[in-house]
Amino acid sequence: MGIARAAIPLLMGTLSVVATAATATDEARDATVAMGFDTRTRCRDLLQADPQDGTAALVLFVVGPTGVPSRASIKSSSGSTSLDAAAVDCVMRLRFLPVVHAGDGNAISSWQEIAWKWGRFHTDPAAAAAAAAAAAAEPRAPAPANAPPQPAASAVAPAEARVCFDAAGRLAQEPAIVRASGSAQLDAAAVSAARAALPGNSGGGCLRVLITRETAGH
Repeated sequence: MGIARAAIPLLMGTLSVVATAATATDEARDATVAMGFDTRTRCRDLLQADPQDGTAALVLFVVGPTGVPSRASIKSSSGSTSLDAAAVDCVMRLRFLPVVHAGDGNAISSWQEIAWKWGRFHTDPAAAAAAAAAAAAEPRAPAPANAPPQPAASAVAPAEARVCFDAAGRLAQEPAIVRASGSAQLDAAAVSAARAALPGNSGGGCLRVLITRETAGH
């Protein structure tokens, strides 16, 4: 009987913890990113947003006693699957301030939430492709009858590279080609130019560098 009496409080205590964890999602706290986890370098394409913003991706997750997030999921969708996925991925790259128990000062697990939107340096590949297609479909005005002949267009298109840097102006991400020219030499020149274009201490961000090849005599 002594064993049975000891087991009952333990079982009840276990049930109480489970019930608290199950209902804590209704009282999720606003998350605070821990120091040392800069969102500008870990989530370069995102900006933290107001949780009440209906166009933002609101992520719900558990913050453990050590600040490590888990069980992240979308609580309120932004309407963009790519933004929702990027927001969840961003949360898992960060650490957060845990909740501290008022009685003994110990950190405890808690449900928290944080909202994200695309930052100004984000480029949507689908939107860029649609804009390029629309530009290509625009009718071009015919050249005047007395206009001089135009030189033949080069078979090599311009090369465009993108490079990102942190607040101190240091390289935060290796330069990458975002629009290939069809020439490995020209693409390599664009990457080199992007690497040399770091602006110094300017608050962090990304730059795009466009390299074109001119024909002889121009």
